[in-house]
Amino acid sequence: MLVRVPSIPSLDVEHDTPHPRVWAIVLTGDASGVARRAHRSARRTPRWRSQCTGEQPVVHAVDDVCRLVPAGRVVTVTTRGRAAELPGPAHVHRVVQPYYRGRAAETLLPLLRIARQDPGATVVVVPADHGVRHEARFHRYVARAVWAVALRPDLPILLAAHPHTPVTRGWIEPGEPVEGLEDLSVHDVKRVVDAASLAEQRRLFESGALVSTQVFIGRAATLLSAAAEAVPEVLEALEPLADAFGTPEEPLLRDAVYECMPEADLGALERTPGLAVLPLPDVVWQAPAREGFVLALAS
Repeated sequence: MLVRVPSIPSLDVEHDTPHPRVWAIVLTGDASGVARRAHRSARRTPRWRSQCTGEQPVVHAVDDVCRLVPAGRVVTVTTRGRAAELPGPAHVHRVVQPYYRGRAAETLLPLLRIARQDPGATVVVVPADHGVRHEARFHRYVARAVWAVALRPDLPILLAAHPHTPVTRGWIEPGEPVEGLEDLSVHDVKRVVDAASLAEQRRLFESGALVSTQVFIGRAATLLSAAAEAVPEVLEALEPLADAFGTPEEPLLRDAVYECMPEADLGALERTPGLAVLPLPDVVWQAPAREGFVLALAS
């Protein structure tokens, strides 16, 4: 994978933005083959794959995010069977799911907890298997999105990149720059293409259309509002836990909730009206011969 990222003026998430309460959620997925196959079959957009193996991508991702956000505001999400396998920095919060029910529940469970604890928080949602290297450059894009959210708290933002070759599904066509965020290169989403013919793939590729990185940035309340429209069944299933966080009743209630939890990905969230997109200029996304995608930043 070859990528070039132009110089971006540094934006320090903790000091340059007018809203410093930034949290991060690191999505670790599930290790079981059955869950992975179910998750892949449910995905409507390409899945990033790390070039690391085992727990290395997760540990690396958490360490990296802790350089962007204080460890005390980083939340990792694991399933019960993997919780003991994933060591991490001290002070990182860990949310444990009884079972893996897809990326939507994996995102919304910690998001509800953050919203309960810090209603005004800005949240960065990062898949652990995104496979990004040269993280300092990638951080500047995340910081740019955080700055944009500080200026427009009502706006959820998705990071997106240009694929190395045409892909079948998951295309995002950026629209006009968002008013007031022109200098940050944040755009409206003109259209999302779930499936494209060969001719349409070529047109989208040549016109500079993008594909999702599954990295979302937004105020906690804004992301929850988007989820209420995109995956209402998942959010409704989780809402009974909102009043139980930190109580003795939480573990048993969480088990009961997950018994009937619908499985869903975040594809619907990428199609939510009002979502904005921040393109990663000159970042190329390449699909290897087998499943998954790898994103790398060239030196």
